[in-house]
Amino acid sequence: MTRPGYSPPTQPGFAGPPRQPSVHARRRWWLVAITIGWVVVLAGLSLWSARHDPPTVPEQRDIAQALPVLTRATSAVLAAADGPGRAVRLEALRVDRGCRLTPVRAGMEATRDVTVFVPADQARAALDAIAKGLPPAYRAHVTGSGTGARVSLHADAGSYVALDADVPPGAQVFTVEVSTGCRPPAALDPADPRAGDPPPALADAERAFHGSGTPNVSAVACADGRTAATYTVDGLPRTGDLGRSLEQVTAGAAVVLSDPAAWAYRSGDVSVVVNAGPASTRVSATTPCH
Repeated sequence: MTRPGYSPPTQPGFAGPPRQPSVHARRRWWLVAITIGWVVVLAGLSLWSARHDPPTVPEQRDIAQALPVLTRATSAVLAAADGPGRAVRLEALRVDRGCRLTPVRAGMEATRDVTVFVPADQARAALDAIAKGLPPAYRAHVTGSGTGARVSLHADAGSYVALDADVPPGAQVFTVEVSTGCRPPAALDPADPRAGDPPPALADAERAFHGSGTPNVSAVACADGRTAATYTVDGLPRTGDLGRSLEQVTAGAAVVLSDPAAWAYRSGDVSVVVNAGPASTRVSATTPCH
């Protein structure tokens, strides 16, 4: 028997009645469950976004994916830069394998230049014409004035491929650079498309310097399916005065630049550039992309 108000001692092995979880404990479990569910939802959304959303930074698209965009942009620049009163030259593709995505992560960058030759004091007008000739989606714009220190062109070809030029207003030679920026590395097949035979204007210029050679070719596919190319022959004899050597060749041609060390002219729709080095002469002829 027990007295009123007196609880008997707990017998060994008897835990007593089960305790009900407190309100606070139940709330904590709900919070844990909600948090776990939210983490699962976020992980699922991140995975879906990674597979379906377009890249938001260049580091999300590797160099192999960016190269076709660079090629299209280069052909667009070549087509826009070529025209009456200007001569052009397509340079070879350059691939830099030493750029850095981060201090500990190496990347690759592809760059291609289009060199433009213009008459004196025509750099700004040429950049304006190039900007106007590029696709509207590139949002090309020119900054600086004809009397300022520099004149610049900037455009965005998409997929983080940029077009840039920055030149003094009085320059007669400048380059428009098309660049992918530093990207994650990937296996590349950067070979240019197959080009046709060199234009007759190249052989005409070679004969002016009493030489000939097998040309190096830089080519790019044009938007209309054709191929534009620059054919370059190095190591031709150095004959002294370029103007005198080219006198017969340039008769009737549109001369764009005539310096002691460089001449540029148009033979029909072909751009011809002659550079005199200390011991030899280099000749290039560029077929158009339009």
